[in-house]
Amino acid sequence: MLRFQLTAIAAGCLLFSGNTYALEFGVILSEESEYTTNSGQTDVDEVEEWIHSPGLELSAEHAGPAYDLNVDYRFAREIYQQDLYDDQNEATGVADLRWRVLPERLDFIANHTRTQSAIRAIAAATPDNRQETYSSSAGPILRFNPRGSDQLEFQYQWFDRGAEESDVDSITHESSARYIIASSQTNSIVIEATNRQVQYDNGLIPDLEYDIARVGWLRTGADVTFSVYGGFNNVERTNDRDDVDGFAGQAELEWQANSRTTLTLTGARELRDRSENLASGRVTEDLDYLVSSDLGEVFTNTRGSLRIAYAFDRTTSISAAISYDDEDYEDVGRDSEIITTSLSFSRALNTLTDLAFSVSNASQEFLDERDDSDRLTFDLNVTRSFGRRLDLVVGFGYEERDSDGEGLTSNYEEWIATISLRYLLTGPGR
Repeated sequence: MLRFQLTAIAAGCLLFSGNTYALEFGVILSEESEYTTNSGQTDVDEVEEWIHSPGLELSAEHAGPAYDLNVDYRFAREIYQQDLYDDQNEATGVADLRWRVLPERLDFIANHTRTQSAIRAIAAATPDNRQETYSSSAGPILRFNPRGSDQLEFQYQWFDRGAEESDVDSITHESSARYIIASSQTNSIVIEATNRQVQYDNGLIPDLEYDIARVGWLRTGADVTFSVYGGFNNVERTNDRDDVDGFAGQAELEWQANSRTTLTLTGARELRDRSENLASGRVTEDLDYLVSSDLGEVFTNTRGSLRIAYAFDRTTSISAAISYDDEDYEDVGRDSEIITTSLSFSRALNTLTDLAFSVSNASQEFLDERDDSDRLTFDLNVTRSFGRRLDLVVGFGYEERDSDGEGLTSNYEEWIATISLRYLLTGPGR
C-alpha cells in the first residue's frame, strides 16, 4: 500500500506542476452483475450464483513538452451471492510517466502496474486462486550523439515487484548501455549490453545476476515495420545453484499487406524468472492466458505468435491468431507448453450499438507431470450507448476445461451471463 501511495504522490506532484493545460481527467462509475452456473469451476458440487462488482475507474492523460503522463486504474468490490468465496476488493491499473528533464538529453521514466495472476498455476483461476501483483519501476535515460545521427544511451532502472500471497517479492537493479547506428532514415543497428541483479526477499529463492549482450536490426517502413535481436544471456545464481546460459533472441514484424489486412508476427527465446512474470499479470504482452510461472525459478521461455486482422469496412473487422509458449525450467519438474488459437469478430450494428464475438482454445501440456488439458472459451457482447456518457453491455459466455491428467486440474464447464452499466461522470465524451 505504501508503494502505491508513493507512486500516486509522485504523479500528483507532476499533475499540478507547469504545463497542466493539456491534462485530461476521467472518472467512470460502473456496475457489473454476472450470473455463473459454476462459480467454483469444478465438476462436483457446482454452485450457481450472482456476482456483483460495483466499481470506479480513474484516468488521467497529459502530453506536453515537459512530460507525458498516462494513468488508468480500476477499483471494484466483488460481492458473491453464495458463501463459496468471501467478498473481495480489486485494484488494478497502470501509470506511465516520462519526464523530459533535459530535452533530447535526459529523461526520467517511471511506471506502476497492479494486476492479477494465479497463485497456483496449475489450478483453475477461481477467486481463491487469484492474487494482486504489483511492479514499480523508475530510472533515468541519458543520451549523447557521438557521431552524426548515431546515438549513445545509458539507462538505469529500479524495479520493486511483489505479490499479495506468494513469497516472491524482489528488488531489481538494471543497468544498460546501447549504441544506435542510424544507417538510413528507416534502418538502425543497435548494440546493447545489460546487467540485471534480482534480489529476492525470500532467502530460499536464489538471487540472480543477468549479463546480456545482443545486437539488433530495426526497420520502420510505410508497409513493414520489424525488429530483430540476437545475443547471449548468462545468469549467475546464489544458494549453490549452477549458472545458466544460452542464446537469447527476439523478433517482431508488422506488415500492412493492404488497406484492409494487417499481419503481426512475434517470436522470442530468453531466460526468465518469476520477478519478470509479475510485471505481466493476467495477460502477457502477446499471449492471452494467465501467467503460468508461480515459482522462484529460472526457466527458458520460447514463445511465438501470429495474428491476422482484416477490416471489411469501417464497421466490421475480424482477426485470427495462434500462439505457442514453452517454459523449460532448470531445477524443477514444471516444464510446460501451450498452444492457443483464437478468433474474434466485431461489428458496429449502428451508430449506438456494437457487437463483439470471440472464441479461443488453449491446449496445455505439463511435460513432467503428464497433465494435458484443453480450455475452450467464447464470449458474445453487445454494447448500447445512451448519449455521450452511459453505456449498457449485455454479454454471454461459455468456458470448458477438459483434462486427462492425474488430478492436478479439474474438468468443468461454466455458462456466464453479464449485464453492466458504465457512466462517464467526468472527462471527454465519445
